[in-house]
Amino acid sequence: MSSDRPKRETMSLEEATISNMWEIAAIVEVLEKKGLCTKQDLYDIIAELRKKSPRARLPETVFPSPYLMTQTEEKVIDDILAALNQHGMDSKQSLDLLEQVGRIIEMGAKITRGTTH
Repeated sequence: MSSDRPKRETMSLEEATISNMWEIAAIVEVLEKKGLCTKQDLYDIIAELRKKSPRARLPETVFPSPYLMTQTEEKVIDDILAALNQHGMDSKQSLDLLEQVGRIIEMGAKITRGTTH
């Protein structure tokens, strides 16, 4: 076996979980766009699987559900994902960029809290 394999960057469990969640959400989007199923179909299947495996069941609030968004939120996320894909960003690059955007939004919120109108 060759030892020339490139080493992977390590990531935390949280990073791996979030990356996995977004990859699954992307697969769901593709299935829905191709007309193979709806998000509600998949949500129903997940609920059924959770009933069959109660030990694996997590509280509903542990992870945000990409299936319960408003149309506006879905459109914004679709646009963001399209832009990330258009520029060829991988999941790590996308996550880094979105974290930067989050920090910018937080800074803007802090600034606006300090001003009076």
